[in-house]
Amino acid sequence: MPCESRALEEPRGRLRLQVSRPTKGTAVITANGAVDLGTAPRFWDMLNQRLHGHGATLIVNLSDLDFFGVTGIRVLERAQLLADDTGTLLFVFPGECRSARRLLDLYDGAGLHSL
Repeated sequence: MPCESRALEEPRGRLRLQVSRPTKGTAVITANGAVDLGTAPRFWDMLNQRLHGHGATLIVNLSDLDFFGVTGIRVLERAQLLADDTGTLLFVFPGECRSARRLLDLYDGAGLHSL
């Protein structure tokens, strides 16, 4: 039993987010760790801030993630709606993150652009 209780106490899926601006009008958010139920609100906060900024293009780089859950797709759907309202182009790059690739392949919603 001690192993189970220790596993429950450990924080799940730390998420680290980094923003870069490779060109004027373009922001890239790179996520590292996991996007799950516990980290999705932080992921949304970062996207929400950038979508209300002055960038014309936002790229979400998921290639460094270990895990991307269904709640991440919900966040991206919400972000796409906000991007449409603010006139921002939103692109998602799943890279080699299998869970992100799988969910984006299954997602058939209009408007979410995958690179």
